[in-house]
Amino acid sequence: MPKKVYRTAIYCRLSREDGDKVESNSIASQRAICEDFIAKHDDLEIVCEPFIDDGYSGVSFNRPSFKKLEEAIRKGAIDCIVVKDLSRFSRNYIDGGRYLEKIFPQLGIRFIAINDAYDSLTGDPQSDSFVIPFKNLINDSYCKDISMKIRSSLEVKQKSGEFVGAFAPYGYKKSPENKNQLIVDEAVSEYVQMIFAMYKDGISIGRIAARLNQMGVLSPMEYKHSAGVKYDTVFKTGNTAQWTYNAVQRILTNEVYIGVLAQGKRGTPNYKVRVVQKKDEEEWIKVENTHEALVSYEDFMAVKAMMKRDMRCSSDQEEVHLFSGFLFCGDCKQSMIRKTVPSKTKKYIYYVCSTNKHSRTCSPHSISEKELEEKVFRAVHDQIELVINLENALAMIDRLPAQNRKAFNYEAQITKLEEEIERYQKLKLRLYEDLSDGVIDKTEYFEFRNSYTKIIEEKQEAILRVKKEMKQTVATGTSERNWVMLFKQYENIDELNRRVLMALVDRILIYENHTIEIVFKYRDEYQQTLEYVLGYSGELDIAV
Repeated sequence: MPKKVYRTAIYCRLSREDGDKVESNSIASQRAICEDFIAKHDDLEIVCEPFIDDGYSGVSFNRPSFKKLEEAIRKGAIDCIVVKDLSRFSRNYIDGGRYLEKIFPQLGIRFIAINDAYDSLTGDPQSDSFVIPFKNLINDSYCKDISMKIRSSLEVKQKSGEFVGAFAPYGYKKSPENKNQLIVDEAVSEYVQMIFAMYKDGISIGRIAARLNQMGVLSPMEYKHSAGVKYDTVFKTGNTAQWTYNAVQRILTNEVYIGVLAQGKRGTPNYKVRVVQKKDEEEWIKVENTHEALVSYEDFMAVKAMMKRDMRCSSDQEEVHLFSGFLFCGDCKQSMIRKTVPSKTKKYIYYVCSTNKHSRTCSPHSISEKELEEKVFRAVHDQIELVINLENALAMIDRLPAQNRKAFNYEAQITKLEEEIERYQKLKLRLYEDLSDGVIDKTEYFEFRNSYTKIIEEKQEAILRVKKEMKQTVATGTSERNWVMLFKQYENIDELNRRVLMALVDRILIYENHTIEIVFKYRDEYQQTLEYVLGYSGELDIAV
């Protein structure tokens, strides 16, 4: 009876995790070993080109060439597979064993792993049933170990503020000296700043995208292509990627532009599941001041807050209205609606409560736009003046001799409180001796002990309050006055505009009888600074 000749296919695989990216060396080496083995066995005949998966992990069988190999097997084109070793075939203990123990035997496929001395035709079933699963388990464990090391290494880099992404965000590029450091891309950084400036001026996101396209500014993806970067995205909808609403929105909400690296937003559950999933924001790794900011923190936060509010405008409207997103009913706290009433040749604009318009469950709170603008302008102007007066008072305090600064007096208060705590603790310790000596009875003992314990706790709480106040005072009286400069830069404004409102105003509340309340930003800082300054009113002639 003639000896059966097996129609044989060679399978080779290499991934980045295997430590060699050079196809000509590693794949060629696997192929040469397999071809040499087949040449020495007259019952094996190569019937097709090798099936090669270069750059694919052995954890999953979702590999293009392996899929083609399976297709050839099911068509009956081959009945023998030769690999260099088991790790080239699979690093998945469960799936690898399923192919070797169930699928291949059912399909009548002979499987040979040369370096592992495994041949499903000639092997010892009892020995192989123990050795092969063990080797597959080792290969699986190796992949798990590599995965954990890679994840750990990336996490360490992310926590230290190193950029580990494949592509730098729009407006930045990787430093030539350090690929994990972002530096400003001067060619397009001005467009990032322009986007924020236009939004602050009241231009809607859709209009910003349209203007950028009209100006011929390359979208982030097209800019990468122009720089020779091989980059693609699911957001592209045509042959050429244009600026879109979502593209502009992603820039306006990306903390990278204030110097914050937020990484680890996506990941796979484990080394076997390759599907990338989004992570909750609390799982992200955020590091501040990792690179140069393109916009100020104050501008970014102002834009972020305004994007949460309703600022819709008609399709023919270039910019949102002056007060869009700022006006709220003082009673029901719902937004105010802008109404236009024509009267002969003129148009009158006023605002009414949205709740009143829709359900009549709140009063109108009606106020004309002209009156509102005048009142808000005066209030903003007055607040700026108050802040400037505070700054002048702070400058006078800064010129005081160090020993006169109240911040230094806090240390004396803390020392005195600590001494009192120590005194009451000693009194508390002596109580037991007084009880033993008969100086006091048991009832008096518990009364005194509880009294001393309460006094000690009160003193400890007082120390915490003084320390907190000292920290705030030192901050207020020294350098943390960025919010003051924000107000001061609008010292000479002669009209109200969106940029002023976004910088200084949180919201405007409209009450009945045309009464308004402006909730300014940094009100806590203002109140804290005011109290600090008033603490010196007896020593200096300060008007605030």
